[in-house]
Amino acid sequence: MNRNSLKYKWLKLSTLIITITYLIFSSLLIYFTSVYLKDQEDRSLKRSLEELESLYESQPINTIAQNEIYSSLYDRQKMILYTQGGDVVYSATTGVPMDLESEFEPVFEREISQMETNETSYLIGRVNIESQYWDGYLSVIHPLDSYNSVIRMMMFIAVIVGFLSILFTSIISYFFSTQMVKPIRSIANQLKRIESEGFSERLKLRTDTEETDYMVESFNHMMDSLEESYNQQKQFVEDASHELRTPLQIIQGHLKLISRWGKHKPEVLDESLNISIDELKRINKLVEELLLLTKNDGKMNDIRDEIDINEEIRSRVNSMQKVHPDYTFSLDLEKSPIKFLINSYHLEQMLIIFLDNAIKYDTDKKHIIVTTEKKDDYFDISIMDHGIGIPQDEIDAIFNRFYRVDKSRSRQQGGNGLGLSIAKKLIENYKGNVWLESKEGKFTKVTMRFPR
Repeated sequence: MNRNSLKYKWLKLSTLIITITYLIFSSLLIYFTSVYLKDQEDRSLKRSLEELESLYESQPINTIAQNEIYSSLYDRQKMILYTQGGDVVYSATTGVPMDLESEFEPVFEREISQMETNETSYLIGRVNIESQYWDGYLSVIHPLDSYNSVIRMMMFIAVIVGFLSILFTSIISYFFSTQMVKPIRSIANQLKRIESEGFSERLKLRTDTEETDYMVESFNHMMDSLEESYNQQKQFVEDASHELRTPLQIIQGHLKLISRWGKHKPEVLDESLNISIDELKRINKLVEELLLLTKNDGKMNDIRDEIDINEEIRSRVNSMQKVHPDYTFSLDLEKSPIKFLINSYHLEQMLIIFLDNAIKYDTDKKHIIVTTEKKDDYFDISIMDHGIGIPQDEIDAIFNRFYRVDKSRSRQQGGNGLGLSIAKKLIENYKGNVWLESKEGKFTKVTMRFPR
């Protein structure tokens, strides 16, 4: 199994969690059990010590029966009676005889200590007896064999159960991780296929798992966006190449004409130079517009002033009226001023682009209507011409770069097909929106909406 695989990491993590959890649980269980059992052993020793102490304080030593001593001792406990000098007077053991002899240690009050040997461990209780019947010391030795046996048994069981639990958990985790990783592996295999076959392929997989289904859906959306972006980029390069190729071919043809005959024919030289200059202007304009669309990822100059939209429209329409005196411009503007924070040059560009398009495509009626309307949250600027209109199936594509409804006519009129794309980019820079309404052969109306 690959150590970098998700299956291995899941198996490793789940096994580690189970192991740590079990170690903590079993350790706490053994610890608290040992504390409880040790307390029970202490209680047994204290009870035996107290009963024997009471027995020797209440009656003469020679009147105490052996069965009274045994009744005060638990199984395998040993009692030793000492004189004040430490001499052993009497000792007794219940159950299996105990070979362990406790060293004499004088004490002034009841005391319990623990002693370890190579074979086992013991609790030793000592007490000083001072009464009219006996003056000396009493010791009770309590073996911890049963306590140690229980603890050892618990540790053995904990190891066996822990090993089996971890083994069982690892097996379950392995199969579970296999099932969990299976849809991801399927996705990975399909991704390899998509990598070799290109943008047209999509993930076709249902995993019945929310996360992986969302991953598949998100990937397909991303591929749709990438394919669209790739196609737009491809179309953009083709269109830009086409737009540049035509004027360059014209310039090249006229330069060859000048080279052959124009040197000695002033009329040919003047005509070719004028045409070449016009084509160079077309190329220069195209390059400037392309740079404007791509500059700073489409982000425009953000120096803004508060401008009266109505006054700017009046000024721009008056300028257009002087350049195109044969056109009629009707203004239906909001009565109250419309103040908006915008770069004046950008607003001028928007108006020029849409007014220029309206003029280009309304060559018969030559009637342009400009309106403004103010609402609580937004205001609209509309420009309507009465020209050739736009087919309904082309309205959605009209803002694409280099797109033209009538390509031959647009070229004759000097358009590059970038104006509307530039205008849309400018409007979106101010959180605005733009859309077109048109009826072929009747009118075209463009509406710009900006938030207030």
